[in-house]
Amino acid sequence: MFENIPPAIPYTIIALAVLALGYYMFREDLTMRFKGKTVEGKIVNWMATTEKGVKYFYPVIEYHPEGGELQRLRADDRCEDEPMYAVGTQVTVRHHPKDFRKIEVQYPEQTS
Repeated sequence: MFENIPPAIPYTIIALAVLALGYYMFREDLTMRFKGKTVEGKIVNWMATTEKGVKYFYPVIEYHPEGGELQRLRADDRCEDEPMYAVGTQVTVRHHPKDFRKIEVQYPEQTS
């Protein structure tokens, strides 16, 4: 029954299935990469927490997305022992075009 099918057809079907699965799993990351909007923001505060005896600091970022209201949220990035940047430090925020709360933050380079 399957003797007349060229060998390239099953491989093509498998490759398309893998591509479709990859797109489904990483579609939000792809949207951020290719359609994300970049705006300027700044660190307005630091939130501190202690886990297993180690003190962590999370920056609170404020930015104004294109077509939206001013946003203020805690970034997922963290540092230990003390904040890495002063309050008021300018950062670059890349946000999802439809969900302004999904962000990637690019911080300035550290000068020591």
